[in-house]
Amino acid sequence: MQDMNLKRHWLCYAPVWFLAIICILLISFGTGKVLILGWLLGSCVILGYFTIRSYKWTVKQGELIVESGVLPWQKNYIRIPAGSLYGITVKRGMFGWLMDYGTITVNVLGGSSSTIVGHNMKGAQKFMEEFNGVQNATRPSALESE
Repeated sequence: MQDMNLKRHWLCYAPVWFLAIICILLISFGTGKVLILGWLLGSCVILGYFTIRSYKWTVKQGELIVESGVLPWQKNYIRIPAGSLYGITVKRGMFGWLMDYGTITVNVLGGSSSTIVGHNMKGAQKFMEEFNGVQNATRPSALESE
């Protein structure tokens, strides 16, 4: 299996761009409390941008690594071996099909089964096809005799 990097689709940045334009207008033409509001909104826009940018899924050497978090001391990493995954589904709408993004749901085996969801991920369909191919090669089905 080839290494893959998945990130959020560029459409996820649209609300941040919209708020950035409003922020620039408030800072440019505002005075007093409106100017302060513009600067506060600007800091929220920057934090929102880096929050979206920091969320990524990486497939390396047969394992899935989910990384999120902005600040280095508050980052979350989840490492899942390929053998622990028992189902990957992708949900896409019409725009998701046209622009190649979707919501990925990964079911993980463990003490209790849990799901990991990645919303609006670029290349979701290719990820599912790639990882399901590896999963079928690494773990035999229950119907196969030993």
